[in-house]
Amino acid sequence: MFSPKIILFVWLMAPLFAMPQNTSGSLRGSVRDFNGEVLAGADITLIHEPTGMAYRARSNREGIFYISNLSPGGPYIAQASFTGYITEKKSVSNISLGELTSIDIVLNQKISLLESITINALKRTTEPLNGNSAIIIGKEKMENLPSIGHNIYDYLRAAPQAKLTNGNEGAVSFAGQNNRYNSFYVDGAVNNDVFGLSASGTNGGQAAIAPLPVDAIDQFQIALSPYNVSVGNFTGASINAVTRSGTNKTEGSVYHFFSNRFFSGKIPVAANEQVQTQNNFATQTSGFRLQGPLTKNKCFYFINMELQKDAYPQPFVFSEYAGDTKNPTTVSILANTLRETYHYDPGNFLDNTETAYAGRVVARLDWKPGNKYMLSVSNRYTYGERVNTNQSNSNTVHFSNDGFMLYTKTNSTSLEIKSTDTKNKSNKLLITYTSVKDDREPLEKAFPRVRINDGDGAFIFGTDISSTINLLQQNNWTLFDQFIFLSGKHTFNIGVDCEYNSIYNAFIQNTFGSYTFSSLGNFLTNAHPSVYQLGFPLMDNNNNDHTASSAKFSLLKTSFFVNDEIKPSNHFSLNYGIRLDYHRFLTQPWSDDYVNHVAIPAFASYWDLQGAVSGTKPIIPLSVSPRMGFTYRIKGNGLVLRGGIGIFSGRIPLAWPAGLYTNNGAFIGGYMAN
Repeated sequence: MFSPKIILFVWLMAPLFAMPQNTSGSLRGSVRDFNGEVLAGADITLIHEPTGMAYRARSNREGIFYISNLSPGGPYIAQASFTGYITEKKSVSNISLGELTSIDIVLNQKISLLESITINALKRTTEPLNGNSAIIIGKEKMENLPSIGHNIYDYLRAAPQAKLTNGNEGAVSFAGQNNRYNSFYVDGAVNNDVFGLSASGTNGGQAAIAPLPVDAIDQFQIALSPYNVSVGNFTGASINAVTRSGTNKTEGSVYHFFSNRFFSGKIPVAANEQVQTQNNFATQTSGFRLQGPLTKNKCFYFINMELQKDAYPQPFVFSEYAGDTKNPTTVSILANTLRETYHYDPGNFLDNTETAYAGRVVARLDWKPGNKYMLSVSNRYTYGERVNTNQSNSNTVHFSNDGFMLYTKTNSTSLEIKSTDTKNKSNKLLITYTSVKDDREPLEKAFPRVRINDGDGAFIFGTDISSTINLLQQNNWTLFDQFIFLSGKHTFNIGVDCEYNSIYNAFIQNTFGSYTFSSLGNFLTNAHPSVYQLGFPLMDNNNNDHTASSAKFSLLKTSFFVNDEIKPSNHFSLNYGIRLDYHRFLTQPWSDDYVNHVAIPAFASYWDLQGAVSGTKPIIPLSVSPRMGFTYRIKGNGLVLRGGIGIFSGRIPLAWPAGLYTNNGAFIGGYMAN
């Protein structure tokens, strides 16, 4: 089901309001004469200085103009002209991702021939008055924030509501919500793990790698409570990232970040032993970026390539082990027995080092053929490998090969077409596709999982029980279309937000068998185990990732939103609207006639099953999300008062409904003996 939250609050300091799937910013302003009279029909030209791209608009009868679909960053030069008045220019230092920047332009009447006057604003003129202020993390801020791992998760800590959770997968929780309820978009494409297995909540997280290079990011936007109803698909935080674009200047960078045991402190490995350095510890990230024009003022390119290679030691001192076996030589005898008798190498147990490898490529092309249209195409490819080992501890001795290898591959493409005209109308069409493959494999050849109890301790070796059949493939399509137009003092926002998810998940545990022995002696003498478990597919005999006993299903989410923002004065803005979200599972689950006609009637005589029937698709009711927010800037002292009320609903991790398509009693079987 949805995870709704209703928020009602007023903050004196700026909270986090923003728009979803944001790839651009916008500018709103007014044109008046020296006496404060409205100038309707004034021509406005906005020029992005790094690229020379020009945007044009015309003030309406209220003297207001609106330009959306602007590239984040700057600086920009706004030029206003009107017959009989001196042309004025005003500098806009920066357009923030997802922000509405406000400026006011005053024109003076022509008395004599004068040259154009350029006004460079020295104070901030971008005070947001649309209730959509978010935490914006740009390139300059990222350069000044501390980062140990040089990945995106280090920068999300800039939000005061963010909390990093334990582990090396970079999980970030916002406002106390589970991190899997966050949404993460890169150039408008879904890059959070919609299935919900990654602790970081992003694609590639199971392999402990970030989804894209930091050097490829132009701006981050982090939002928790956006009252503009074009937002959706989250109940934690909406995180938007846009990649860099090329400019008229050809430039690039080459970088290499590394750390090893000489840059890290020593670790205590035992109470009575001297501390030591982490001999195997090493992290290194290398890459380059290049950007520039293909055609000056019209077409630009950007490319970033990066390689990452990390190793994390997990040392263990056997004297800390609490089991009955006190001599490490005995453990070596066990390992040699496995190698010689069963031809299986269990690996090491004193330092089970984890490793991670990643390769990333980001490419982008921006083209503006004329004054009305702009086309952007970007692609992000990430490949990663993670050797995940279990660290030995005082209760359990793990051999290194009882871990698993995780292979991950993400390919994400965004196509964005933005159009604007001089009548204060604009449209943004965004189509994205993201494919994700996470393949989990054993570290060594096929071998049963074995646990040997040893008093207060245990020895574990063999294939990880969850890595025998474990493959996840996701194909996610999105279509987002947003039409914005200005009418008087109102800015209307109408659009659709559609997402299609296709899932294939093969997951069966214990397909190589799992044994438990009551003592080390019982195992070495080939005595009977105390417990034996086995899992197997029932739809075929394929004991691999391509078994027919897999979950295969698709989901379609469609959303419609209408939003109005009215700005009756330069100091007050009111935003209100409504959003409708509807989810529909397109795949019918397996139906078991015996369960429906025999088992359910028998169970119903004892329990209220509330209409449960085998083969029924999950039904998610229509989510209606009205919202309203305001922003008021108090004159003279610079204080801004913001507040609002709204309903927010987000997607569910698809691992939950996946059980309907595989754990149905007909696809997977199991056997257990004592």
